[in-house]
Amino acid sequence: MPRKKKEQPNRANGLYEVKMTVGKKMDGSPIRKSFYSHVSKDDARRQGQKYIQDMQIANLTGNTFVEKDVTFGQWAIRWLETYKRGEVDENTYRFTYKNTVYNHLIPYFGGAPLTMIRPIDIKEFYATKANLSESGLSKIRMCLNMIFETAIDNDLCYKNPAKRVSYTSIAEKTVKRVYTDEQIDLVEEYALTRMPEVIVLLETGVRRGELLGLSSQDINLTHRTLSVNRSITDKQGGGVLINPPKWDSYRTNPLSEKAISVLQWRCQTDGYLFPGWDGGPQHPNTWSRRLNRFMKNLNREYPEIPMLTAHELRHTYGTRLRRAGVDIYTIQKIMGHKDIKMTSEIYVHNEIDTLREALKDVL
Repeated sequence: MPRKKKEQPNRANGLYEVKMTVGKKMDGSPIRKSFYSHVSKDDARRQGQKYIQDMQIANLTGNTFVEKDVTFGQWAIRWLETYKRGEVDENTYRFTYKNTVYNHLIPYFGGAPLTMIRPIDIKEFYATKANLSESGLSKIRMCLNMIFETAIDNDLCYKNPAKRVSYTSIAEKTVKRVYTDEQIDLVEEYALTRMPEVIVLLETGVRRGELLGLSSQDINLTHRTLSVNRSITDKQGGGVLINPPKWDSYRTNPLSEKAISVLQWRCQTDGYLFPGWDGGPQHPNTWSRRLNRFMKNLNREYPEIPMLTAHELRHTYGTRLRRAGVDIYTIQKIMGHKDIKMTSEIYVHNEIDTLREALKDVL
């Protein structure tokens, strides 16, 4: 009797695939799962039957059933789409979460099963990223912990291997540049007829997106206050998004005389105070290019004045408050920081400078 011809693999990669029903969804529809084998369909089917048996045993004994074949990359992508996209603003999603996952985590852990990753693997991974800044490593650790914690919640692994693993950054720490009080006066005088929004940044400390989101309704000239109610961010693919302020940091702050002198005449018409060419929100990148040109012209006339970014202009304001003796709790509220720890970390070096200046005749 001739030997039965062996069945050929039904996958292009040479694997045998069998699809089986392993359970039901909440709506009663079947949950279908594929099982693979290098040997035969029967072998793939046996794997499926064992999977179903393990599920049933776990349900009967009350133990956690963990799907051991889910890779880090598969879950990381699903985590991004399910837990982050649409839950945070587009810029935060893109630069804090998506870039971290696709540029750092998936290239290293992508093909590894979630259940096989150990704390030592995380530690070795951190060692390969030691040249990144403290901020960059902090984002990586945050994403790792979120990915593993949600995997545990979904019965995809038993433990979070990243939970207690520390990292070390060997990157040179960059010190944010700020203007002195004398430089502030000079820059504000130069900006008055050239780019008055620079004065607003130096006198209020708002973020770039918050500045571009200001409307005439946000300025109360009677009570001399500015309210931060929205932020303009760039939209992937073009255009802008109108979002709440970062960290939902809605706030109302007092205005200085210089800020009022710039804002009062702009409040005479409705709409955005610093609009784009069409009267709508100005694109943040367009505004940054204008600021860059302004800074180059300023530096050409006054070479001793450094060229600062919008964030450094904001930081100048916070530093100026600290130099004047304003407590960090008040600074946190004015700047719209997420928590007091953030404010302390940013401005603690300024306290040392202030103490050194106060004790210069003693030390």
